[in-house]
Amino acid sequence: MNSSRNRFIQTLLLILFSGACFYLSLGLSGSFGYLFWIAPIPVLVLSFENSAGKAFLIAFIAYLLGKLSWLSYMISVVTLGPAILLTLLLPLIFAILVLATRRVVRKANQWYTVFAFPVFFTGFEFLVLQFSKDGSAGSVAYSQSNILPVVQIASVTGILGITFFITFIPSAIAVAWHFRKEKNKFWIVARIGFVVTALVIIAGSLRLILHRTGTKSSIKVGLAVLNEKSHDITQHPDLEKEKQSAENYAGLVSQLANDGSRLILLPERALNIDPATESDVTDILSNVAMQKHVYIVSGYTNFKTDIHRNSSLVINSSGRVIVDYNKVYLVPGLEKQFTPGNKIGLFEFSNIKTGTAICKDLDFPSYIKNYGVAGIDFLNIPAWDFVKDDWLHSRMAILRGVENGFSEVRTARQGRLTISDAYGRVLAEANSSTGNTVTLTGDVPIQKLNTIYGRWGNWFGIADIVAAIFFIFLAVKRHRSQFAK
Repeated sequence: MNSSRNRFIQTLLLILFSGACFYLSLGLSGSFGYLFWIAPIPVLVLSFENSAGKAFLIAFIAYLLGKLSWLSYMISVVTLGPAILLTLLLPLIFAILVLATRRVVRKANQWYTVFAFPVFFTGFEFLVLQFSKDGSAGSVAYSQSNILPVVQIASVTGILGITFFITFIPSAIAVAWHFRKEKNKFWIVARIGFVVTALVIIAGSLRLILHRTGTKSSIKVGLAVLNEKSHDITQHPDLEKEKQSAENYAGLVSQLANDGSRLILLPERALNIDPATESDVTDILSNVAMQKHVYIVSGYTNFKTDIHRNSSLVINSSGRVIVDYNKVYLVPGLEKQFTPGNKIGLFEFSNIKTGTAICKDLDFPSYIKNYGVAGIDFLNIPAWDFVKDDWLHSRMAILRGVENGFSEVRTARQGRLTISDAYGRVLAEANSSTGNTVTLTGDVPIQKLNTIYGRWGNWFGIADIVAAIFFIFLAVKRHRSQFAK
C-alpha cells in the first residue's frame, strides 16, 4: 500500500514539475524558453514505464498545465469558448504523440527510437503549418527566440528544425534512461544526444561569432507609433480626424528625419483612407517625405474602393506613392471585413532592394520566403499586436529574417518596435503596448544572406513526415508480428 501511495505521489510531483516547465517555457515573454528542453522528460519517462491509459493521462495533464499560460491571452483574442477548446485540444494531441512515441520505443526497442518523439512532434507542427489559418502561430519553436545559437537552425531547416531540436534533447535523455540497464543501447543514445546537441550549439554560436553586426553597411531608420487613443477605428473616416492624425504622424516623421533617419516606418492601420480623405491624408505624408528627403512606409485602412483592404503605402523621397500593398493573410474573424491581397510588395530604396508586408503575413513562412527569393536586403513590417503577445509576435516575425537571410524593421501598435538583423539579433527595440506615443531610431544592416531554407523551403518538414511514416509502419508491423505469434 505504501509503495503504491509513494509511486502515486512521485508521479504527481513529476507531472507538476513537467507542467510547470511547460507553463514557463511556453509563456508569452520568452524568458524561460530553455525549460522546454527538460519539460517533456518526466512525461516520456513515465509513459515508457506505465500503461497506455496512464501515459495518455500523464501527458494530457502535464501539457494542459503548460498551455494554461496562454489561456487569458487566447480569451482576449478568440473569446472564451474557442480559447477553452484550443487549450484542451493541444494537450489531447500532445498526449497522442506521446502514446505514439511510447509504442515505437517499447515495441522497436532500438537506439534509433530516440528520434521518434521529435519526429512525431515536428511532423504535427509541419501539418499545422500547411493547413492552419494561423500559419505557424503557436509553434513551440518561438519559445527559443532569445537563445540565438539555437535560432540559427532556422536558416537551414526553417522553424521546424528548432522544434525538432528542442524535442530531441528531452527524448534523448528519456530514451537513454529507458535503456539504462542495456549499456550498449544506453551509450549509443547518450552519444547521439550529446553530439547532436553540441553540433547545433557550436554551429549556431560560430555563425553568430563569424558574422557580427557592424561588418555590413547599414542605413538609419525611424519607427513611430502615435498614442493609441489617436487612432480612429472606423469604417467611415472623418476627414478632420484623419487629417489631424496624418499631421501628428508627419510631426514624428519630421522629428525622426531631423535625427538622421532616411526611412520611417509607421504601424498597421495608422490611418483610415477613403475617397474623401485620400488626397488630403496622402498629401500630408507626401509633403513631409519630400521636404525631409525620406521614404515613408505606413499601414492604413483602405476604403478607397468598395473592396476594403488592410494596406501598406510606400512614399518615396520625391513624395510619390510607389507601392500600395494589400495584406495577404488576415486575422480570422477580426478582419473579416477585408479582402486579402495576392502579391508581395517590393520597392527600391537608394538602390537597395526592400519590401513591405503586414503583421500576420509574417506568421506564414512559405509566403515570406517569396521576399527572400526576390533578394531583398530588409523588410518593412507595419503591425498591430494584442498587448500581451508583444514580445512573442515580434519574435515570430524576426525568425522569418533568419530563415530567409534578411534584416527587418517592424513597427507595431500595442506591441514592439524592433530592428533586427538576419541572425535574429534585436539591434534596437521599444515598446508601445502601453498605448503611449513611441519612437525609435537605429541602424538596419543592409544584408542578404543565401540560406538553405531560402533555397529549398520546407525540405526538413517533408523529410520529417517520411520519418514519421517509417516509425508508424514500424510500430504497426511489430504489433501485427506479435499478434500473429
